[in-house]
Amino acid sequence: MKHLRAKLFFAAALALTLGLKLLLYHQEQLLSHQEPPAPLGDAVASFLLHHGFEARVEKRLGQDFVHANAGKCRMLIGQAIPQTSGSIELLAKPVGRLSYVFDGAVHEHEPSPESTIIDQIWRRVSIKVGVDPSHHTPVLAVAASDECSINALPWQELGTLS
Repeated sequence: MKHLRAKLFFAAALALTLGLKLLLYHQEQLLSHQEPPAPLGDAVASFLLHHGFEARVEKRLGQDFVHANAGKCRMLIGQAIPQTSGSIELLAKPVGRLSYVFDGAVHEHEPSPESTIIDQIWRRVSIKVGVDPSHHTPVLAVAASDECSINALPWQELGTLS
C-alpha cells in the first residue's frame, strides 16, 4: 500500500510538472512572436514628447541618453548604472541638478541597491517562468535645469512604455 501511494504521488508530480512545462513553452512561443519592447531611450523620448518636450536620443558611453527641452527647461536623462555613475554625474553638471526616478517617483539621491533588488529578482523570476519581463522599472538619472519641474511629470507612465 505504501509503494502504491508513493507511485501515485510521483505520477501526479510528473504530470503536474510536464503540464507546467508545456504551458510555459506555449507562452514562450506566443511571446517570441510579439514585437520587442522599444529601447529605453526611445521610450523616455516618446514619454517626454507626449508631455510637450522636444527630445532626441544620443548614444554615448554605450547607452542611450535623452536630451529634452521645453521652454527654458533642459534635461539630460540616462539609465543609472553603477558602473557609469561617475560619467553621468559629469554629463549632468552643465545641465543642472541630478535627481533619480525609480518606480514612478523622483528621488534626490540614487536609490540604494537594496531598494531596487526586488525589481531585479522579479525580472529574473519572470524570465524563468516565461512571463513577459519587459515591464521592469530601471533607475533613471535625470539632470534638470532649475526651470524644470520634474516632480510634476507623471513618471509612473514610463512603466507602460519601457
